[in-house]
Amino acid sequence: MSRFRPAAAAAMVSSLLAFCVSACDEPGSDTGTLTTLPTEPAVGEVEAGEDAPTLLKPWAPPMMHSRTVEVEGTNRNYVLSLPAGARQREGLPVIFAFHGLGEEAVTMQRHTNLDVADAIVVYMQGVEKAWSPAPYAKTTADQDLAYVDAVRTQLIGEFDIDQSRVFAAGFSNGGGFAAFLGCRRPQDFTAVATVAAAQYEKVFEGCSSIPMKQIDFHGTDDEVIQYNGGFRHGSSYDSIEESTDGAAARNRCAAEPEETKVLDTVVEERWVDCDAGLEHYRIEGGHHVWPGGETDRSGIPKDFATHRLLKFFGIGLR
Repeated sequence: MSRFRPAAAAAMVSSLLAFCVSACDEPGSDTGTLTTLPTEPAVGEVEAGEDAPTLLKPWAPPMMHSRTVEVEGTNRNYVLSLPAGARQREGLPVIFAFHGLGEEAVTMQRHTNLDVADAIVVYMQGVEKAWSPAPYAKTTADQDLAYVDAVRTQLIGEFDIDQSRVFAAGFSNGGGFAAFLGCRRPQDFTAVATVAAAQYEKVFEGCSSIPMKQIDFHGTDDEVIQYNGGFRHGSSYDSIEESTDGAAARNRCAAEPEETKVLDTVVEERWVDCDAGLEHYRIEGGHHVWPGGETDRSGIPKDFATHRLLKFFGIGLR
C-alpha cells in the first residue's frame, strides 16, 4: 500500500505551474486562450453591409391635422390627410382638394371622402371661403397660385412625393379653380377633376396649350351652375358642352366622345385618340352636389365620383 508523500506532491505541482507559465505565454500558442463568441446585436445596432438584415419600423397609422404655410408674408391654412406610413414610403401621390364657395377645407373632406385615397390629400382653404379667378374672390389669381405653390414645395421637402403624380380636384367654385390650375400649372399637375364646376370666363384666360388630363362630373338639373351655362355674380360661365369642347381641342382628341350608360341616371362620355385623357359624367337629374357624396340624395352609389376620379388618376384605396 503506497503512502502519501507531501514533498513529492509539492514538487509535481511546482513542475506543472512552471510548464503552464512557459507554454501559455508562448507567442502564437492557442493554449489557455478564451475565445469570445459574437453576440446578437441589439435592435438598431446592425452594421450596414450587403448581408445585414433591414430592420423596419412599423408604419405610422393614417392621420389628419391642420397646418399653416406662410405665403408672401401671410399665413394660410390647410388640412393634411396622410395615408399609413406616409413618412416611411416612397413615391406617394398627392391630391389637392378645393372646396366650394362659402365652404371650408373640412367641409370638402366630409362631403367627398377623398381620405379613402392611398395618397397624401391636401384640403386647401380659400380666403373668405372662395377661390380666384371667380368674380367674388377676395384674392387675386396670383395670390392663390402662390399659396398652392408654397404648399406643394412644403410637402415635397417633407415627404417622398412622386412629382409626376400630383392632382387637383375641386367642387363648384373649387372645381373652377382646379380647372384654372390645369391651365396655369400644367407642369406641376398631372390631371384635374372638376365637379359641378363654376368655370367663369377668367378661368380659361391665358390657358396653356399643353394637354391636361381631366375628368368632369355635372348634374343636368344643377340649379347653381347650370348644365347649359349661365350668368352669375356679374360674369358668364361656360356650358358643359363649351368647356368639354375646349378641353377636347386642347387635348387633341377626336371630335365626338363615345357614350356609355354606366348607371340608370349616369352617362359616361369618353373622348378617344387624345394626347391627354378626357372624360365627362352626365348625371341625369343631378343637382349641385358631389355625386355619391355626403349630401347627395339621388341614390347614386356612395363615393361614386370619388372612386371614378381616383381610378382616372391611377390611385388605389387605403
